[in-house]
Amino acid sequence: MLGPLGRVGGRAAELALRPWTDAMSAAVEMGTRLEQRAVDRVLDSQELERILTSALDSPRLQAGLRRALASDGARQLIDGFFDSGLFDLFIERLAASDALWRLIDEIAASPAVRAALSKQGLGFADQVGDVMRERSRKADGKVERIAGRLTHRRTKAVPSDGDTSAE
Repeated sequence: MLGPLGRVGGRAAELALRPWTDAMSAAVEMGTRLEQRAVDRVLDSQELERILTSALDSPRLQAGLRRALASDGARQLIDGFFDSGLFDLFIERLAASDALWRLIDEIAASPAVRAALSKQGLGFADQVGDVMRERSRKADGKVERIAGRLTHRRTKAVPSDGDTSAE
């Protein structure tokens, strides 16, 4: 019998508080909109860029970043990056993009790379020349031995690669 009366009291309290809860909801909504507008204004202004540049130029921030990068947490983050397969995905996407070929063209055009390739090319040419001289010397020795056999003369043997025997 008291059940219906209890509901009446609860309903009366709800009706009495409704203006307050409505006002609070409106205030929260207005505060949220105001906050969003303030964030938008900061993001649209050059002030954020100035703040970020100033922060990144700060010796204290740079020292903190160096400590963070030297930490075990940074190592774990890098390990997680490789273990997650994200690096493999990065390489696949890079290989499929034109950006990789632009990077290769840029590197190949650099004076330092051209100088290194030129130096390496000369070194390779020297190696080829050495091989050709050795082969030519061996061929000359064989021709002399064959000519000596044909003319029945003994020729002086030309040693090659530790070969000291005469034919």
